[in-house]
Amino acid sequence: MASLTRAVGRGAENPIKSEVLLVQQLLNRHRPPTLKPVGEDGKQGDETCKAIEEFQRRIMKLAKPDGRVDPGGKTFKALCQPPAGATPPTVAGPAAGGMILSDAGRKLLRGVEALSLTPYDDQSRSKAHITAWVKGATIGYGHLISRAEWDTYRNGISEAGANALFDRDLAPFEAAVRNSIKVTLSANQFDALTMLAFNIGAGSFARSSVVKLVNDPTANSTYKSLEAAWKSWNKSQGKVMKGLDNRRQCEWDVYSRGVYNRW
Repeated sequence: MASLTRAVGRGAENPIKSEVLLVQQLLNRHRPPTLKPVGEDGKQGDETCKAIEEFQRRIMKLAKPDGRVDPGGKTFKALCQPPAGATPPTVAGPAAGGMILSDAGRKLLRGVEALSLTPYDDQSRSKAHITAWVKGATIGYGHLISRAEWDTYRNGISEAGANALFDRDLAPFEAAVRNSIKVTLSANQFDALTMLAFNIGAGSFARSSVVKLVNDPTANSTYKSLEAAWKSWNKSQGKVMKGLDNRRQCEWDVYSRGVYNRW
């Protein structure tokens, strides 16, 4: 389980920015769609304190929430638990709005992305630590750092923070699969499609021949098969990359055989 070194929330003195950010990210994991997400800026303020109180009331059933997260305390332990209802269904179809990446899929995707606790330039294909923002600045499990986020992540991130950031980053790609695919999917097929979307981007995924052929295997396409369309996403800056070949084969194994193995 992750840990804090200082308290965050009401009455907390001199909280660490990265730890405030961690608490904000964990809070958002548990926030229902009806509530506005907490701002993830690493700044302790009234919004964060009120969100802690809301979590303590709704999830922990506390009659007198204190709006504070203490190192090793009950509130932090509760925040680190999986969100309620996070078990993925076995089969998805057009109306299956709640399907998410399975535990096996999450484990494999984290392994493929590889954890980095310090920022690096993904476009350079090197994990060397960078000290200034560049377009390909990346941290955690493949999180692309925007210029506005640089001050938050320039000194690194904890493993717990990386996991929370991964959860937040993953959600739009799960949604992209749910919104784009109109036929019934097994859990492993949903996992593989989410992993593909996570790598190529939600927009590219939605417009891809992969989506077209999953929805209608008889559709006109420049590819002779779904597998060929899938494995065509193996280039970076116009060049075929061995790493992308491996990644596409890994995803295809998940999709076609339910085999969750990294190369």
